[in-house]
Amino acid sequence: METLTSGYRPISASLDHYYLRRPRLALALILIGYVMAATLYAVITPDWQNPDEPAHYNNIVHIASGQGLPVLQMGDYDQEYIAALVSGRFPPHLSIAPLRYEAYQPPLYYVAATPVFLLGNGDLLMLRLFNVLLGSVSLLLLYACVDTVFPTKQLLTIGATAFVAFLPMHVAMSASVNNDGLAELLLLAAMLTLLRWMKNRFYALPDENDPSLRRRTLLLLGVLLGLGMATKIYAYLAVPLAAGAVLLTVWLAPSAQLDFKSPPPTWRAFRRGMIAALWVVAPATLLVIPLWVRNLMLYGGFDLLGLQFHDRVVVGQPMTAEWIARTGLVNYLERGMDFTFRSFWGVFGWMGVFMEPRIYMLMLVFTGALMLGLLWSLVRFICGRPEADMDRYQFWVLGLFGVMTLAVAAGFVWYNLKFVQHQGRYLFWGLLPISVFAALAWRELMQPLQGKLTGMMAVVLSVTLAIADLRVDIMDRLTIVAIGLFGLTLMLQPLLLSGSVDAIVIGAPIRVQRILERPRWQPLLYVLRVLLWASPFLALFALNLMIPFRYILPQLGG
Repeated sequence: METLTSGYRPISASLDHYYLRRPRLALALILIGYVMAATLYAVITPDWQNPDEPAHYNNIVHIASGQGLPVLQMGDYDQEYIAALVSGRFPPHLSIAPLRYEAYQPPLYYVAATPVFLLGNGDLLMLRLFNVLLGSVSLLLLYACVDTVFPTKQLLTIGATAFVAFLPMHVAMSASVNNDGLAELLLLAAMLTLLRWMKNRFYALPDENDPSLRRRTLLLLGVLLGLGMATKIYAYLAVPLAAGAVLLTVWLAPSAQLDFKSPPPTWRAFRRGMIAALWVVAPATLLVIPLWVRNLMLYGGFDLLGLQFHDRVVVGQPMTAEWIARTGLVNYLERGMDFTFRSFWGVFGWMGVFMEPRIYMLMLVFTGALMLGLLWSLVRFICGRPEADMDRYQFWVLGLFGVMTLAVAAGFVWYNLKFVQHQGRYLFWGLLPISVFAALAWRELMQPLQGKLTGMMAVVLSVTLAIADLRVDIMDRLTIVAIGLFGLTLMLQPLLLSGSVDAIVIGAPIRVQRILERPRWQPLLYVLRVLLWASPFLALFALNLMIPFRYILPQLGG
């Protein structure tokens, strides 16, 4: 039986093996579950009842009809007409043809989807399933990204993949016609290339002695980023992130080993880093220069992306300044935080189909538990080795993911400075770092001490809410019970590690532990451990199977 200090390895070093021994099987099950859920959304969701779906569809129609790339024009956005379509559930007598306000978008997705459109004779379901396929490939790329960095931490690789695969709003959007699916795929492919390049540099693998191989890898990274920029505008934010990571890696020449002293940074190393970053930026820029020239010719001025002209076209869209002047800054911020949170987890249709309040409350409690898990992780990192159980490469990647998360949040805030767009789906291009942090936090709560303390907090919260509810009806009672059960489960989860870790770490009565340590109980304890860790992902999967029938179809069906 492994103890807390056996081999000077903390429990976290072998925690993943206690919970998940066949990650590839888990990955296959996740992919099957995602395809089932996403296909359900694609089939059940009524036509056009996804955000901006008609406008994206019309871009494909424009290309498939031989008219070339779409061009945004005045009159392509009519707020009153859109409101009539949405409120009338897209009645047959109102055509979707006038909805062309996405014509300014980069064209790569629409070009890629045109053969599917022609093969299916314009069938909407075929295009939705094409996006489901893109989502499946993206999940494999996301798994490969996390596995590249944390190959021995299955709870991170599988946890991050499961989080993205079963996040209800993300599943619904991946089953609709839009350019996000291809953009996410290309950005994940770029991140995988970057992470593997960084790994070779940190571990000084033999192949990296070949300068031409290094250049080819950076060139591939630039091409993938350029293709992403030709698909979705938010991909532009990924270019400086990738170039900065390349520059710092070459300049500082770090090693994965924490006890290895890197050579002091020099101006010569900085110049090499700048040259390496140019191998990324140059091909990415060259790929989109034709689009820039086209936009300048079409929209004039210095409107490289068509955004300035787009702002003049979308007359009637809610503006942030007007909203604040009408409702006040406090109300605006409250609405922004509440709607962003709900729409991150799931607000369907044209942002008008909500789930039951108790579901969002449970999501809030789960999010709070994840925040506590991240704090526990931070404490472990501050303690250093052996508790941290990570090398310098993994710390650097987590730092890169942190910066990427900040960039995603900054882009979201910047967009909302002009338009009122509190839609959590605009954060999805950062799901790689978000999912890793979520999986890291949940993994931390599987630690005996951290899980027990977090569970105690949840139990105290549920008891407090129950007492308060006796006087004032502040929350659904089933939600309070669910919070309490969640806390009790976390408090008792150390017992499931009986026979695997030191009895002192579990902290349960010795008689109970002796019973559970018997060999006949070990298979059952392993199954229960897996089910406990997988419980939030299984709950999200079940929720995905329920949403189309319980919420979308009753509110949007004919």
